[in-house]
Amino acid sequence: MSLDIQNLRVMYGKVRALDGVSVKLEPGEMFFLLGPSGCGKSTLLRSVAGFIEEFEGEIRIGGEALKGVPPHRRDFGMVFQNYALFPHLTVFGNVAFGLEARRVGRDEVKTRVAEALKLVGLSGYEERRPGELSGGQQQRVALARALVIRPRVLLLDEPLSNLDAKLRWEMRSEIKRIHAQTKITTLYVTHDQKEALSLADRMAILKDGRIEALGRPRDLYWNPPSRFAAGFLGDLNELKGTLDSGGAKVQTALGEIAVPTSRPEGVQPGAEVYVFCRPESVALAAAEGGALPSGFVELTAAAQVSGSAFLGEYTLYELELPGGVRWRSYRHELGGAGFADGAKVRLGVAAGTWRVVA
Repeated sequence: MSLDIQNLRVMYGKVRALDGVSVKLEPGEMFFLLGPSGCGKSTLLRSVAGFIEEFEGEIRIGGEALKGVPPHRRDFGMVFQNYALFPHLTVFGNVAFGLEARRVGRDEVKTRVAEALKLVGLSGYEERRPGELSGGQQQRVALARALVIRPRVLLLDEPLSNLDAKLRWEMRSEIKRIHAQTKITTLYVTHDQKEALSLADRMAILKDGRIEALGRPRDLYWNPPSRFAAGFLGDLNELKGTLDSGGAKVQTALGEIAVPTSRPEGVQPGAEVYVFCRPESVALAAAEGGALPSGFVELTAAAQVSGSAFLGEYTLYELELPGGVRWRSYRHELGGAGFADGAKVRLGVAAGTWRVVA
């Protein structure tokens, strides 16, 4: 079922929390709201859920206006950041709560609770209480409780933020699997970029109550519309410069950089811009005798390793370039020796990975 948000504005006293947000979720879409603390993403979710009644604009579900419709009549399922499970109820009681409130018959409650627990992988846990479950299991109970009512829209408010790194990764896979099975239109709020990039069909990045960027994860990561969106989704190696008259090169303090001809809206030839690449697009080679991989274009500027961190699957190198410019490189070393702090290195950037933002 589609969820249509048009020109949504919300005030907290004199503070404008949302300033004209418009977005439409297509039926069955997994849509993410992403942004820093205070950007308005939770306010938007709470407005959709019905917890915020005073707003300007429209929120529609399948064409039906939700203004004035209380939360319990919207048939939306919601998973809160802290799960909000009832500690005195069993797993069965927690999952069945929404059905019993809707006066669903006892036999149907049993059937639907069993289906929901099977969907989240908790069959056999019916008689346990929340205090007897791990964080990941509690999250699954909260998800089952939201799904058992067969919601028109599923709302997820940073549901993985209380889990450790390994559990977050496991639950991302579970949420993706469950969404693929249920095809429920889902609005998911998070500040975790990796969570959004790995799960979203589409996403919106919010800044100061407005949508800064909207699109598919790969498109926004590799072709962001603004410097803020580029930096929020990942690390940047950037240089300030001037876009030449042809719009295909940027003149920087470290030389001329060739860039794609497609540019974000509003960036015109001759403008002052930032040209950037991602750390995973940067290859290193020893200053003396080293060879850069095929497909990487060498920078004329030399660099020095100012620090490094071995992170298992790759090593993060901090690099210092002329003029105090600092960059990063992610290097897969597969057990080999890396570069020592202070080492002189040559830099190459993967062809076609430079981007321009204002």
